[in-house]
Amino acid sequence: MKIKIFLIAALSFLLLVSMSQIFSIPPFSGDIFSFYKSGYFREIDTQFTVIKDSFLRIKMYVRPEYAWIFLEDMRNNHGIQIKVYDSRGNVIPAPGEKLPGTDSIALKTIHSINPVINTAINKNLYYAVIPIPLENHCKFCHNRNENTRIAGAMTFERPFNPVAYYTSERIIIFVIISVVISLLLLFTIRWDPEKKIKELFDK
Repeated sequence: MKIKIFLIAALSFLLLVSMSQIFSIPPFSGDIFSFYKSGYFREIDTQFTVIKDSFLRIKMYVRPEYAWIFLEDMRNNHGIQIKVYDSRGNVIPAPGEKLPGTDSIALKTIHSINPVINTAINKNLYYAVIPIPLENHCKFCHNRNENTRIAGAMTFERPFNPVAYYTSERIIIFVIISVVISLLLLFTIRWDPEKKIKELFDK
């Protein structure tokens, strides 16, 4: 009987959590971003990667200063804040200029053994750090003797559409989860292990 009560309590709690995620509207409730990443944000990551690749191509094949003009255009016309970091963690605001980096996530990514993209949600802003691998063609300008696997990193920050995130894919997923938990809860409530034991003793 104690097991049944425990299961009912646990499933009821999970159902409440799942239902709260269906109706959760930012910024009044917590987020499950660290456990599940929506396809909506994956599309934004793709957008950031395209900007990064465009920046590198302009920097390598046109002129470096034009690459930073391109980033300025992204900021002014699209509301995307972008910073460029070198392999030592310095911010590069323009070609030939350096400022000490203060972004802890960016610095951690740059100095990581296996650098990968890092993302986070901060209120209504979506943030990403994308490492830039040190490829052979990068070594014409970057230090060949530097013991690092990346040439640097870029950070991106832009507002995201909470309606698109909170009312489409997220709701569908948690509705399905809530239905499954409800069925399990119904089965557990109707489950009577003592009845089978009594039937055995009666026989």
